[in-house]
Amino acid sequence: ILSSDDDCRQVEMNPTVTGFFLIGHVFKTMEIKAASACEVNCYMENNCISYNIKPLPDGEYLCELSDSDDVAHPFNMRYREGAMYKSFKNVCFKNPCPVAQSCQTGFPREDYRCVCTNGLMGQNCNEGLPSVRVAPDKIETVEGRNVSMTCNATGNPLPHSVTWSKAQGLQPSSRSFEDGGSLTMINISALDSGSYLCTATNIWGKKSSAVNLRVYSTLKFTIKPPSNITVKAHETLTLSCSASSDLLPTMAWMWNGTSSLPSGAGIDSSNNLIVSPANFTHVGNYTCNASNALSSIQTSVIVYVKYPETCAKVKANISDVSADYFIDPDGVLGDDPFPVYCNMTDKGGVGVTVVSHDSENRTHVDGFEPPGSYSLGIDYNPASISQLKVLTDLSTNCQQFIKYECLDSRIRSSKFAWWVSRDGEEMFYFDGANPGYDGCACGKNNSCVKASKVCNCDENSQIWRVDSGLLTNKSHLPVIQLRFGDTGSYYISNGDFRPEEGYHTLGKLECYGIN
Repeated sequence: ILSSDDDCRQVEMNPTVTGFFLIGHVFKTMEIKAASACEVNCYMENNCISYNIKPLPDGEYLCELSDSDDVAHPFNMRYREGAMYKSFKNVCFKNPCPVAQSCQTGFPREDYRCVCTNGLMGQNCNEGLPSVRVAPDKIETVEGRNVSMTCNATGNPLPHSVTWSKAQGLQPSSRSFEDGGSLTMINISALDSGSYLCTATNIWGKKSSAVNLRVYSTLKFTIKPPSNITVKAHETLTLSCSASSDLLPTMAWMWNGTSSLPSGAGIDSSNNLIVSPANFTHVGNYTCNASNALSSIQTSVIVYVKYPETCAKVKANISDVSADYFIDPDGVLGDDPFPVYCNMTDKGGVGVTVVSHDSENRTHVDGFEPPGSYSLGIDYNPASISQLKVLTDLSTNCQQFIKYECLDSRIRSSKFAWWVSRDGEEMFYFDGANPGYDGCACGKNNSCVKASKVCNCDENSQIWRVDSGLLTNKSHLPVIQLRFGDTGSYYISNGDFRPEEGYHTLGKLECYGIN
């Protein structure tokens, strides 16, 4: 009978053993209709030395082919009613073959033959098909990128050919480069997805190993916010952002580089950024991030919050109720908005902007004799002087109340007192006087208590006097510093104590009208 490799095989059968079968060495099973078919199949399998036949409930038989026998393994025999065991005379029992070769019984030349095992070939069983390993064996990437895969082919004899091919379809020849077993493809597309085979060939044949490449579509934004946007204070801002790809993207928003959004800002179920109601704390750079397992993209939008420039704008666009509000004279690109009081009934109800400072209380001046030796800086924080300059420029009128109560303390005589304008200039006119006039209002309208003086306080007597009024030249406002002197008390020649002192009061900055 021809064996499985077309060589002739001649075997001598041992007697049939009924009621028993061999376990532990079955290498092939099959269902057969006739018991004699099992013996034929054992003939045809070169490694078959014995077989079991077991009856099945449907009247057919189970044929089990084994590569050993009861002589080599007597303790592997088991009883079963109806079973039958049969073996060939096994000359391979003493293993006459060299190491790394297997003995097959029933071949005429010596009643056996030695064959290479484990897929080895050649006269000394030390040759065989090439060994092929690829790295990586799986690549997932996105369109537009480059990919590289490496093939390591070894063997005895060494492969004389190592090539790459696509299992189905054509490999992109214009974008593929092979070098020493490596394959590089550039600017890949979704059509390049598939299995790529590295095939090594030697004299014994070919061996292949595959790399599975999956190319996904590029992650792209389908809706992007604008690069910048301005929202009015107290209104609701909605910013939409979405992306798509073969791999489901995850969306997230960041604010000024952090994952924490400011209070009043949140994300709805559609990944829309909602800011409501908008205020100056929401100003900043918002970044929409989209990411999947392979890539990430981002886009940013700068959010500005626009506040009314003056209280006149507050009344026109927001409310006519007198209250505290935020205004922003220098606009969204300037300093932060700052709080003011909007008087909606004064000046005919035009909307008066009232700016506070840190020195509004009546303040005592005593012990400062030289001119201007008393100095007090005025802080309008959080408003900056540059913002207040813009406020005065935007307004038709601005004013600031000033008052000095004096006891034997002069203002203009010997230039003991002055105030400093927003531009750092020393101003020597007080209360309602016009700039350029060196004195107080009473000196301008000839109403001072002493006709020869330009301020009431310049009488320089032991009687309390007052100079007060409104500073109205808006190009000089607000007042940023007060300077006084002539408050150094002393004793006169007869020994009497002569006190010199004063009290200053500086009101809030008030502006109104739209310039």
